[in-house]
Amino acid sequence: MRFRAAVAGLGMGAALVVGGVSAPAQAATHDGASSALARNCYTGTNLTNAWGKCTTPGSYKWRVRVYCTLGGSGTSSVVTGPTRTNAYCNWGHAENAFIEPV
Repeated sequence: MRFRAAVAGLGMGAALVVGGVSAPAQAATHDGASSALARNCYTGTNLTNAWGKCTTPGSYKWRVRVYCTLGGSGTSSVVTGPTRTNAYCNWGHAENAFIEPV
């Protein structure tokens, strides 16, 4: 009983530690999210290009950047909101793709 009273007296900080309450997830810096709320964005690659897809509603602007073998790279056009877009390698094969906010 004393423990409950002590926890209740500590306020929300104790609830975060004891109760496991969590805040909305922060987006990783490479996924293109520019706000505190994480956007549902995904990337993928195949041999010659990369793709990005965001599904969260809104009017945010973003693009895909791809890094390729042999020092090549590429970017997609700037798109707005939930959609899918491709970025093509100017040289080499696609290796890593990232979502960038614009």
